[in-house]
Amino acid sequence: MPELTPDGLRVAVARIAPSRVPALTQHLFEAATHAQQTQSLAPLRAFVHSWAVFVAIERHPERAARLRELEGIVDAAEYVTCHQE
Repeated sequence: MPELTPDGLRVAVARIAPSRVPALTQHLFEAATHAQQTQSLAPLRAFVHSWAVFVAIERHPERAARLRELEGIVDAAEYVTCHQE
């Protein structure tokens, strides 16, 4: 696992999922802006937690693929359930 800092997470994401670096950068900008507006570190903590979880999952490609498969099954089941009512 990388250091749980914006720079450490950016390096890890660039290595395992380079296409997600712009999303990380945007999320960091939004978190920093929100932290400044609210005078709270909570948005930055949420940013670090979110991207740390992403890295933890994506660094194991087989597990990440299985998670996406299971999420698709859940989404499909929720879609069917919502449209049957």
